[in-house]
Amino acid sequence: MLNFKQDSDNFKQFISEREIEFLVHFTATKNLYSILENGKLMSRAKLESLDIEQFDILDYAQFTDAVRYDDTNYINLSISSTNSFLFSKFQERTKEDFTITWCVLKINPIYLYQADTLFSVTNAASSSAKRQFGISGDLEKLKLLFKSELRINTFNGERSLLRRNLPLKYPTDVQAEVLVKDEINSDYITEICFRNNDELAQAKAAMNSFDTSKFVVDSSIFESSRL
Repeated sequence: MLNFKQDSDNFKQFISEREIEFLVHFTATKNLYSILENGKLMSRAKLESLDIEQFDILDYAQFTDAVRYDDTNYINLSISSTNSFLFSKFQERTKEDFTITWCVLKINPIYLYQADTLFSVTNAASSSAKRQFGISGDLEKLKLLFKSELRINTFNGERSLLRRNLPLKYPTDVQAEVLVKDEINSDYITEICFRNNDELAQAKAAMNSFDTSKFVVDSSIFESSRL
């Protein structure tokens, strides 16, 4: 059972105003077996505490920059689209490995007002997220993700972002993150998306002992455009 923030009604109103239909998490398709078997998507710390093995791309491909929030009790999600900046990196690093395909989980936005959920204006692992903006779970921080203009301090200077004609449902920075503590019940996963029919068929065959009714083809969720 989920525990909600005290001002959850205000969160619900904001979600409605911004037309947010789902949160997003991408993972290697081989991790679906663990998610379906356990009935939940779990944080790295939770998996380790239960001695559950799961494929972690960061153990497989080395990145020169920090890409994950250093508190492994949290699951990294984005709002309304993938973090295409990171997703494209992961796909590029694994494109020569035929054993690795990707899926995208669409998750009920109810987790935006789950009690322990945190919000980060940009990549939660970055120093600007922690030092410039701070990472917290209040409604004002969530609203900051949708600010009309963001000036983000980086090692290379300032990165300026303007919303312009960006639809309401998308955060200003594609790298903005929602951090959900410990686990996400699979009942709140609304769709498990694949790039094409071949990858869908392969996944269904591999997971034939589970309910695959939420498996769908949605090529658009794999694209970097936010229209």
